[in-house]
Amino acid sequence: MRKASAKTIVPVVLLFVVLAALAAVTTYALSLRSRNETTVPSAAPQSFAPEEAKALRTAVPETPSPAPTLAPIPADPTDDPRTERTVMAPFWSEGGIFFENGYKSPTLSVTVTTHVDSKMFSKALVYYVADIYVSDVTQIRTAAASGTFSKGGSGKMQAVSKRENALVAISGDYYSVQKKAIVIRNGEVYRKSISSADICLLLRTGEMETISGSETTLNDVLERDPWQAWQFGPSLLTEGGRARTSFPNTSISPGNPRSCIGYYEPGHYCFVLVDGRQKASRGLSLKELAVLMESLGCKKAYNLDGGASAHMYWKDRVFNHPSGGGRKISDIIYVAKEDCPSARFYYGKDGADK
Repeated sequence: MRKASAKTIVPVVLLFVVLAALAAVTTYALSLRSRNETTVPSAAPQSFAPEEAKALRTAVPETPSPAPTLAPIPADPTDDPRTERTVMAPFWSEGGIFFENGYKSPTLSVTVTTHVDSKMFSKALVYYVADIYVSDVTQIRTAAASGTFSKGGSGKMQAVSKRENALVAISGDYYSVQKKAIVIRNGEVYRKSISSADICLLLRTGEMETISGSETTLNDVLERDPWQAWQFGPSLLTEGGRARTSFPNTSISPGNPRSCIGYYEPGHYCFVLVDGRQKASRGLSLKELAVLMESLGCKKAYNLDGGASAHMYWKDRVFNHPSGGGRKISDIIYVAKEDCPSARFYYGKDGADK
């Protein structure tokens, strides 16, 4: 037999040395772990006699119900399941961010979607939903076409919206043609008379209420501390958020272009605009509009001036297709571009302003 050479023996010896060293290190580490581990006995649950428990319960004062808090601004407004369109890459502007169908800043979020439907009501329909989150209810503003609610007047939707630096806007309640209807705008009382029509109140708490004009008084309204009060109507949903099925005191029930405001929770609202009197969009009756607002998940919804007055302003222009080209309006409801007064919308793969 041939003897093993030194070249064969040395690697084998080195391998055994390395394995032995690893085994020694492992054993030492395990011994350290076993010495450091301690068992903490679980504390027995504290119990009280029935008399002591009762005394403790009565000693703790009841916590009053908290005031309504505004819905938080969503981290990403495109998370809303109603958003149907693909969002393009955003870009940063002063204090906020624009994207193809929305805007978001630390204080507000707006997402506008266009819906084309022929199944819900078995007819051609086009409607637009502006989903709005605000950090302060005073961001939901109103403006008169004349510049003040202390007098009447009318103007074009685009001109009024541009003057107010609106981010998104819809037509209001046409207060100037109503001789008897309460007018409270941006916290100021301009008209105190109340008709029998439904009233929509946007309170300073961020809540929205709809009440019957025939069942309330001016003092009742003022005690609620409204930021806005509109009187056109009618209210579209029941107290449980279900679509109303009858509107006995109105003459505007048939299918028409529609404009309305919806409420989800304090700080979360929507503007809804329905095109009508056109081949591409027939419009909605009040019953159908109520069904639509319920389907959007609103808890409250209120009909505003429609017909040829129904306008939505978005992307620095009238975004919908008003009936007959539209007509002048007396007032708007809007959210201002307060975070980016000089910004323009930016979209398109070529990076051009439009």
